[in-house]
Amino acid sequence: MERDKQRRDAKMECLELAIPPLPQCLTVGYSKWMPGMQHFERNFNVYDLLIVKSGCFYMTENDVPYALGAGDILLLEPGKTHVGHRPVEVETEVYWTHYLHASPIRKLRQDQIPWSYILTRGTDIDQLPSEQYVYVPKQMRTDLRHLLPILDEMVDLHRMFSVKNAFRLQLLSAELLHRLQLSLSAGRHERSRQLSDQIEDYLLRRHPLPFDGPLMESELHFNIDYMSRCLKRHTGLSPLQYAHRLQMQDACTLLRQTDLSLQAVAERVGQPNVNYFVRLFRQNLGISPGRYRSQYKSLI
Repeated sequence: MERDKQRRDAKMECLELAIPPLPQCLTVGYSKWMPGMQHFERNFNVYDLLIVKSGCFYMTENDVPYALGAGDILLLEPGKTHVGHRPVEVETEVYWTHYLHASPIRKLRQDQIPWSYILTRGTDIDQLPSEQYVYVPKQMRTDLRHLLPILDEMVDLHRMFSVKNAFRLQLLSAELLHRLQLSLSAGRHERSRQLSDQIEDYLLRRHPLPFDGPLMESELHFNIDYMSRCLKRHTGLSPLQYAHRLQMQDACTLLRQTDLSLQAVAERVGQPNVNYFVRLFRQNLGISPGRYRSQYKSLI
């Protein structure tokens, strides 16, 4: 009973990986398993992505068994022991790809992925990338028609591996993960997601006017607390924080491209109180607006 629950939970589970760098493809292959063949026991520090084209493949990871049919995908994790717990019973075709990457930041359900979370945009004074993520399903079933051309080209490139095609293989590997992530984001039509998207559109339309909670309630016809919960679930930000993030992005542009005073910049982005503007800027960017401007000018 507990194992059945773990398998059901795994079908909804996704791994959040930090990027860059992108997961590096170490190797890729295609194998045909005949009846009676069984995967050996293994434990190594790479991700092993299994994609079943036909038949039924049996795999256990850390005592949790999986029966994978055509169109099923399973991502085996680094440091976990996996083994074929029973032989295949019919001819089975499997693609497999090994990836090198850091451990997942966290595991979460598909409906918990913050697709609309606003990331800090890079500027020409940054020397390190901002935090970004890719989401990979632990287990899912998908239509393989959009994946097979990518997998077949990856296998062909790997068979004739050379300096000329190494970069192409990595690009295809990233596209494969991108397609899997698109499959995760396809079911985004639950009520809270729809309202979250509606709130984002509203805030973008009103930007850079000051945030007005009662006005948003009257125009969108929802309670502000409920709207805050929906938006925060899908973006990680409350409506006020979302509006502030948009304002600070505009402030960065004005600080880089104009010689306006801080008071003028604050007024332009909808924060006439310059002291409050400076606090907001520091909260969002980690430095003061004056320091941000001076760092930018020192690089040009």
